[in-house]
Amino acid sequence: MSTISSAQHLLRQYEDKDVRGSVIAGLMGTYHHNFVNHLLEGELQRRLYHLAEAGSPITEQVLTRTKGEILSEFWGDVLTVDDGARLAWMRQPHYYMGLYPYTYALGLSISTAAAQAIAEEGQPAIDRWVEVLKSGGTKTPAELAKLAGADITQPDVIRRAVAYVGTLVDEFEKTL
Repeated sequence: MSTISSAQHLLRQYEDKDVRGSVIAGLMGTYHHNFVNHLLEGELQRRLYHLAEAGSPITEQVLTRTKGEILSEFWGDVLTVDDGARLAWMRQPHYYMGLYPYTYALGLSISTAAAQAIAEEGQPAIDRWVEVLKSGGTKTPAELAKLAGADITQPDVIRRAVAYVGTLVDEFEKTL
């Protein structure tokens, strides 16, 4: 959350287009890597688990084809998925340990909701966040997220993060 809150602070402090553009570009990079990439990796993981559970072998060809399909479905006709992109499944083997990609994407969604609440509500949201930090391992991840103001049992937390990225894109366009 500190990245988002720090960026929001800088955006409130500076009107200079270059500073704002740099801050927003950094945030968009964070969201692209930890939100978009990780959700796409999570989708690959989901599909591969289904194949494995059905008894299908997971070969290099299956991995490459499946990754290409996911990228094509996600990006549509906005870009051409080439052989290098289809082989992207090779670059981060730790993505496939446990629920790693979901953890990052959902964690960024939760921190976005908490940072937005802090920006909108001030001290009450700060107090809730401190309570989340104090609670540590005493609650489930879903309970901690809800305490922070992000009900991860509902899709709204991800929709709000996507909407926030949309506002970043709009704001970035103003810096050009």
